[in-house]
Amino acid sequence: MSLEQIGKRAGRMIAHRMREYLVEPNAPVQPPKQCFPSQTPAHQAMVAAQYPGGHYPGNNVPPQLPQRPSTSFAPPPSYEESQLTDTADLSALRLPDSFGNTVPNFSRVGYREGVARIPMVPVQMVVEPSLDPFDDDTVRIQSAIDFVASLPLEPMGEDGARIRGAVLLKAGTYRVAGALIINASGVVLRGEGQDENGTIIVATGKIQRDFILVNGMLASQMGCEEMQRSKAKTREMMPTNGYKGSKKPDTHTQSGVYVPCGATHIPVLDTKGYSVGDRIVIERPGCDQWINDIGMDKLPPRPNNQPSTQWTAKSFTFRFERKIVAIDQATKTFIIDVPMVMCLDPKYPPARIYDLIHKFPIISDVGVENMRLISETDHSNPEDENHGWYAVVMDNTLHGWVADVTTMSFASGIFASVWSRYVTIQDCSVLYPVSKPAEGGRRYMFNLSGQMGLVKRCFTNHARHDFITLGRVCGPNVFVDSTGVDANNDTGPHERFAMGILYDNITCNTLNVRQRSWMGSGQGWAGAFHVVYNCTANSHNNCFQDPPGVINWIIGFKGNLNQRPMFEGTPTHMTSHNTPVQPRSLYWAQLVARMGGNIQLVKSIAGVEGRMHYTPRC
Repeated sequence: MSLEQIGKRAGRMIAHRMREYLVEPNAPVQPPKQCFPSQTPAHQAMVAAQYPGGHYPGNNVPPQLPQRPSTSFAPPPSYEESQLTDTADLSALRLPDSFGNTVPNFSRVGYREGVARIPMVPVQMVVEPSLDPFDDDTVRIQSAIDFVASLPLEPMGEDGARIRGAVLLKAGTYRVAGALIINASGVVLRGEGQDENGTIIVATGKIQRDFILVNGMLASQMGCEEMQRSKAKTREMMPTNGYKGSKKPDTHTQSGVYVPCGATHIPVLDTKGYSVGDRIVIERPGCDQWINDIGMDKLPPRPNNQPSTQWTAKSFTFRFERKIVAIDQATKTFIIDVPMVMCLDPKYPPARIYDLIHKFPIISDVGVENMRLISETDHSNPEDENHGWYAVVMDNTLHGWVADVTTMSFASGIFASVWSRYVTIQDCSVLYPVSKPAEGGRRYMFNLSGQMGLVKRCFTNHARHDFITLGRVCGPNVFVDSTGVDANNDTGPHERFAMGILYDNITCNTLNVRQRSWMGSGQGWAGAFHVVYNCTANSHNNCFQDPPGVINWIIGFKGNLNQRPMFEGTPTHMTSHNTPVQPRSLYWAQLVARMGGNIQLVKSIAGVEGRMHYTPRC
């Protein structure tokens, strides 16, 4: 019998036998009964006798993964939330250029657009650590996730969330030889703490794979060890979504009209068929003239005389997902919820606007929270790469979260990928990566490459890139109140024209928004319409440059600039260099302003007061 068949059979058996333990939708939320064997003292004593040396389930960190000294890192620095009261004059921070491009409003990023507390989803299934410390727990945990995924969706709160339930992994150590997959809306994987006495999931074995995958396009059986050995890191494990046709007619932006970055008014040829509340795609087509204008069709060869990959029009079509909040019929103008983070220049082909319908499933209200993830590595080889890659990847996901998670010894950290939308990553730490330290594609610790993503109050060490975006990112995305130490490379956009990213009160080694030219086989201009706000970088190699036709904003930045940039480019204008400005945080000030100045509401929902509060472990 194959592992897949075993998994399915185990799932059916668990589902059949555990229905009596479910919480009724209208009943008071209570901890469910245990659904897997617990570790009794008598059993622990028996296992201890069988495994001399104490390597049994009572030990939370396996012997091949020694605990790091607690003094080797510090949590992200706290800040005075009372400073949220000082919203200052936000209009003075719009800083328009001659075309009207302004600093965008970033306040609609993150779970439920930043105005809803991440829900504490009721537990519907409990999993205990295995009785045998060397068992593979992949099937047991995946079966519990699949069972909760089979439950009906129920509304929760007043923000549109619909949930099924949480799988609670009790404190202890779990060993997973494959990957864990969440592929249904309303499912949460929760532990009982990210410390050494909490819930620890160990990615075992020598498979280079992403570990916890939150993705509506992946079947749960793809997480089994057998499938991961053959499919990990292939296109099948990283499927691409898209948009499908609609009965609504397409429309285009009006000719001769420049739509600047920061704008919410989009003049169109025809509003027929569209209504307030419709979700749309604003598609800015790639074109040869634009690529020529920014010099990306003549990238120089790499130092080893290998050719750079020249940019092509078909690879640089940008698609921004937005919602219509009003329509001005007199001027045929759509008013959208989230500002544009790329200008629409009339000298290039007009933008196409159409109904937003995804081709493949997008799941929502899903989360991973309150646990520690550790990748098993070869400790005789500090550059070992035959092990876990990203610890958590969210893709094809809307309104998701990763909260209170610590990862250790993976090659990279937490990734909100291309088809993620409105994802929050908060109060997480990505520590001690194990990989080749300086090669590309590794040690990307917090990666926001979807749209409307948010990283807040996070910490990382020993990165290549602490806080990063990949290529062609159609923002906005926000990194705020987070710290990276001991990185050997930079924070910032990594490649190929990411748009609309805010770095707000980030502390790191180096911060760049620049021309990367032939690097990485032709990464070219890395970032456009970026805002670096009250950040601190400790090295002397920081570089900020503007691509042709684009502006970036560097405000209150503390750090020294590279006096000899690696590649030529127009230096970005610096506002208040080495002197912080008010308000302390642009993101928090914009969110407070959007909430009508209700500072306490913002604190309670999204600030430190709004952090997740878990039931104390027994």
